[in-house]
Amino acid sequence: MKRIIYLLLLLLAQTGLYGQQFPFMEGYNMNPFSMSPAYAGLYNPKTVFADYRSDWVGVAGGPVTYQLSYNARIFRRVGIGGRFIYDKTDIFKQTIILGTYTYEVQIREGHKVNLALSAGLFRNSIDLAKYFNDPDYVVDNVLLYGQQESKIKFATDFSVLYRFQEFEGGLLFSNVMFGSAKYNSSDIAYKPTKNYLINLAYNFELNRFWAVKPFVLLRGGKNYPVQLELASQISYDRKYWGTAVFRTGGIWGLGLGGEILKGVLLNYSYNLSSNVTLNTFGSHQISLGVRIGNPSETNQRPEKANL
Repeated sequence: MKRIIYLLLLLLAQTGLYGQQFPFMEGYNMNPFSMSPAYAGLYNPKTVFADYRSDWVGVAGGPVTYQLSYNARIFRRVGIGGRFIYDKTDIFKQTIILGTYTYEVQIREGHKVNLALSAGLFRNSIDLAKYFNDPDYVVDNVLLYGQQESKIKFATDFSVLYRFQEFEGGLLFSNVMFGSAKYNSSDIAYKPTKNYLINLAYNFELNRFWAVKPFVLLRGGKNYPVQLELASQISYDRKYWGTAVFRTGGIWGLGLGGEILKGVLLNYSYNLSSNVTLNTFGSHQISLGVRIGNPSETNQRPEKANL
């Protein structure tokens, strides 16, 4: 892992580093706001969510992500939310703080569109000095600067969500920035790449207690390969659920969650890649939600109770 990152650093540092900026997270069946800001105030509103995700467990320097988020509906058509994200992959670290505003428009009876704008601050850092004692260390002027932190950068994203009965479909454009994140004492420039996400879902109510909800997600962007994700959730009494997921690239996953206590939600996700032969134990994510205000509130959307 260290050799791979080291070689990439040497190749990219002279002209600029490219990054995805917004780390990948699961648990969107419980907190879809973490997938797209357009969901602010729709599912499990007034709930504080804390997420921890560890990828490539067993591989030194594997990605680790922490996220704290909250969203609510403050007026009939207005939703708000906020996210704090800290992501670390070996020598690379990034911190993101974003606030979200959404507005709902009813275009026809039952047909609703939620428009969202997120804006905030972004900062990236690179620990170049970490490799001074590496046995394969090669003297390079770029590595002489040690710990590098970029200047704070303005970041924003745009998203839209269409809803009709049990169907929902959305589009997200993230990493909408102007220019690159510059560093104070080196010539490195970090350039977050512009990404997009398309999501589709439909909730099938089987009976009074059981429901099945399939998801289709398509991710892509500049310098980022297109990835298709197929997932499905089966829920019982709108309080307990299990999930299964497949992503192109040979990634399979399972999840389990529910309302373990009144007003307390918990979800666990596990991913395993069938195309990776490294000594890794897959990827793990734990998401915890604590409802603020009335803990006996059902997990609901504005129109009806629904996970």
